[in-house]
Amino acid sequence: MPYAVYYPAGCASAVPDHYCNPCESPEHGRLRSAAFIANDFEFTDPSDPDEWEAGIADKKIIIIPEVNGNFDGGSEIETAGYGDQQTKLTGYNFQATYNDPNYKLNADFYNAIKNSRNFKFAYRTENLTHLTTNTVQVIPKNPVAEDLTSEVVWNVLVKWSEGDLPVPYDTPQGIFTCYDYTGAII
Repeated sequence: MPYAVYYPAGCASAVPDHYCNPCESPEHGRLRSAAFIANDFEFTDPSDPDEWEAGIADKKIIIIPEVNGNFDGGSEIETAGYGDQQTKLTGYNFQATYNDPNYKLNADFYNAIKNSRNFKFAYRTENLTHLTTNTVQVIPKNPVAEDLTSEVVWNVLVKWSEGDLPVPYDTPQGIFTCYDYTGAII
């Protein structure tokens, strides 16, 4: 006797409300700060400066306070769809690029972090900080232009893949500043 097979109508999941607020201030672009967060460090509230300070003091968070750069927003990863669906979105490949003007003192840092696969990434825009949930690949370069007035800076490409887009959080106050190796603000 054949068995009946039931296929639910689509893969419906709960979609939260979309909010409209014509009075909300726009978030302005440019990567302004960056941070690397050890894979074994977890936030309860990424907007809480106390959590960031604890991670910095434990050398679980590395702050790069002043950068300029961009984030590509992600390129979709698709696989073959089923039925009438041609493709299925399975995630995103992301890239962020930033320039770090703290050049001479950070050669050892960039030569080491490029070999590590133990860090997640955070980047700050005007008022918001965005976090990855997966570890990242860091590809630093130190190009030198022919222009006599150009600056030699670290040009850093950060790559990662995730199923979801980075979530923005309010930037914790006083965190994206210079710290010494003991975690104290300089």
